[in-house]
Amino acid sequence: MTLAKGVFLQEGTHAVSISGGVPGVQFYGFRVCSGFSEYPFAGEARFMLSPRQFKDVNGVMVEPDRGFKLTFEMLRRKPDSALIWYEDFRDRNILPESYWTILFGQWSVWQDPESAADRPYSQLEGYGKLAWKYDGFSDIHIRARLAFPQNSSGRAGVFLGDIFCCLNYDTQRVELYQGNSLLGSYSTSFSKTVDADLRANPNMYTIEMRKRGNKVRVYSGAASTLRFTVNVIGGNGYAGYCSDNRTVCELLRLGDAWVYEPYERFEVELPDGTITNFGRLARTGVTWDDEFQVFSVNSDVEESVTRSEDISMDYDFFHSQLLALSCGNDYKVKIIPKDINIWISRLFLGDADGFSILYYQDVDSLVYWANEAAYRWKLRGIAIWSLGQEDMRLWEALPKQI
Repeated sequence: MTLAKGVFLQEGTHAVSISGGVPGVQFYGFRVCSGFSEYPFAGEARFMLSPRQFKDVNGVMVEPDRGFKLTFEMLRRKPDSALIWYEDFRDRNILPESYWTILFGQWSVWQDPESAADRPYSQLEGYGKLAWKYDGFSDIHIRARLAFPQNSSGRAGVFLGDIFCCLNYDTQRVELYQGNSLLGSYSTSFSKTVDADLRANPNMYTIEMRKRGNKVRVYSGAASTLRFTVNVIGGNGYAGYCSDNRTVCELLRLGDAWVYEPYERFEVELPDGTITNFGRLARTGVTWDDEFQVFSVNSDVEESVTRSEDISMDYDFFHSQLLALSCGNDYKVKIIPKDINIWISRLFLGDADGFSILYYQDVDSLVYWANEAAYRWKLRGIAIWSLGQEDMRLWEALPKQI
């Protein structure tokens, strides 16, 4: 759909016609307004920077020679398919018939009765086939996170048309079927969950597939590891969750097979008002949508092929340019995530010529540096960061305070 721009309506009655070139498109209505803008927004965070002088080994108050640099401790994630539908079954309006259809079997949703949250933890449970109420799906990426109760058996997973991507408890394999034909498998292991733990501590397993044309990729595990790739014939129609026998599912996610949403870029507004971008990876063989900051692969490849840089599972550190800050003053800095799913951990303001971040958690190191602070540098105390993560023996080693 293309939105018309620069349209001005005179007072009176007007006719608006809607036409779609793709079968199955649902139109939910429109609004007439004086102005309109749409852009993705993931919030922002503000921090206070307080540069101060420090006492050197000779007792002289000093500050950085050239100035400061700001270091950001950030957690980025690998891109995921551009989201079409995220279903965690937590809405109070459970499985509305306008969006869902039961192709066969019995399905219900359990919601935590003890939770006071607006959207309590929930689980889909049952057997058969539950589908989105649309029979024209083709190239999609679909993921489920599921558990086998103690009396369950057989297969459970996601489907598209007559393609069934599943975990088979009986064979302890990841499997892909088209109709009754087994097209591929991968040996693994998973266990059932006893009834006492099914709600609070279930053994959840992830299964997913990405279909592009006549090729299907099968993934499993928390890291979405590619297990195998097979060719199929057709495979269009309804999509959803399928289970031979009773299982529970806490997440069903539907995404585009070709388009990805990155989780990596953020902007920083520095004290002087300049805005700097961080985190975006260089990619080849992709086409960007600048309006919504998503990209599509130009050929049938894995997303990781489009970049040479890996995305760490741990925190990354990003550094600003030289900042001309005066000790004794306070400054504001603002971080604006341009992608979702970015975590901001901590900000460090340090010497532009270099500084280190050291962690001491064992009691011997903490006592040593406390003594250095007291007897060598004549300081009146030390600060302990992140209380609760230190060696608990520290409290016995510290001198009593009166």
